Amino acid sequence: MKNKMFKKIVSVTAISTMLLVAGCNSTDLKETKAKSAERTIIIQGPMPIEAEYFADKLEKVKIEKSGNFVFYKGTLNDYPVIVTKTGKGMENAAAATALAIEKYDPIAIINQGTSGGHDPNLNVFDIVLGERTTNIGSLKTENMDEGQGTDPTTWIPMDLMASEGSGSDASANKVRYYEGDKELLAAANAVKDTYTKGKVVEGTIGSADFWNSEVDRIKWIHEVYGTSVEEMEGASVAQIADAYDVAFLGIRILSNNKTNGGTYDPGTAEANQKYVYEVVKEYISMKKSK
Repeated sequence: MKNKMFKKIVSVTAISTMLLVAGCNSTDLKETKAKSAERTIIIQGPMPIEAEYFADKLEKVKIEKSGNFVFYKGTLNDYPVIVTKTGKGMENAAAATALAIEKYDPIAIINQGTSGGHDPNLNVFDIVLGERTTNIGSLKTENMDEGQGTDPTTWIPMDLMASEGSGSDASANKVRYYEGDKELLAAANAVKDTYTKGKVVEGTIGSADFWNSEVDRIKWIHEVYGTSVEEMEGASVAQIADAYDVAFLGIRILSNNKTNGGTYDPGTAEANQKYVYEVVKEYISMKKSK
């Protein structure tokens, strides 16, 4: 009788333990799945002054390096965020982006930093949200013989993604724009009132491996491409993000504006990162509420 009773107690205890373990495993599994569903957000800055302030605001940071690129892996409000110091220029930015996508499988990329103004209605410390981003350095020249000189105002925008054929393909004689991700734009607009150092507007960000200081040249680009600002990275990032189907947004602050006499202010780099920090928090909140 005692043996039967003992066996029943052991059996009940064993079943209870199994159910408890199963419940724990189920909970752990759900938590693991929830964590795995939180794909990282990548924030890019070309120079140390454009990346390190944001990186310092992350928690649980681990630094990884690959080539010349630095990845600050951490969290913001318990959500995975990586700040990437890409280096300056289109090639550096494109390589850093492709590497980050392959390594970290991000849900979104924000390319941010300083820029030069093209729109005379924008001032130093104003911020442009990239409703569109375009490569303003992809151009085709008109035919001119030796001795006829050069005329950059006649150069034609060239869409390198229009075809896989030669550059002589006439279908490439146009501007390609990469649209900013609607959800990222919504997050950026939702917090624009938190920014008090200038205006926050939607516009067109132009990118190329050149630094324009000729006002007439800036005006020509502004007229042909509709650019609000110029910088040296965003369009290459947008192109790679588009190839991988990753959400992208450029956010650029005017550090100077030759068209209206706005002189360079290095404090703009930190101001932009403070605003982007608020954008990322809003975007995270949007993701967690779904």
